[in-house]
Amino acid sequence: MSIPTWTPPPAQPPPAPPAPAAPTGDAAGLDRTIFVDSTAVAGAGAAGAPAGAPSLAEGELVIASGPDSGHSFKISGPAIRIGRAPDNDLVLRDPATSGHHARVERRGNQFYVVDLGSTNGTLVNGEVVMERELKNGDSITIGQNAVNFAVH
Repeated sequence: MSIPTWTPPPAQPPPAPPAPAAPTGDAAGLDRTIFVDSTAVAGAGAAGAPAGAPSLAEGELVIASGPDSGHSFKISGPAIRIGRAPDNDLVLRDPATSGHHARVERRGNQFYVVDLGSTNGTLVNGEVVMERELKNGDSITIGQNAVNFAVH
């Protein structure tokens, strides 16, 4: 007497993943991204901010004297780095400026200057600082450049 041998059932292909539902009607092929021009919103205040919303001050650095005098730089982001190296946001071309000399940061509606370990230091109104809140009209000395800070 022979014992029947077990044989596995034939292999089944794995089930196909479900296809994404196709949009129907007018939604087919539409990009649902919405762009709004905040300057066109009724009741918008200065710089397109809604009425009653606080607006952020704009800072500007104006190089008053030194090798780079006559140039100005608007502070548009949260921080700018200043120094002699070409990867800085504001590049000063004088040998008394360190490669990465200082940073000007926005903290809310205030601006601060932070020395980045420069060789010759960073001065605000003639005083050596490691970090200092800037006020409208302050003079920052970076290397041989006198840089005036203004808030608009």
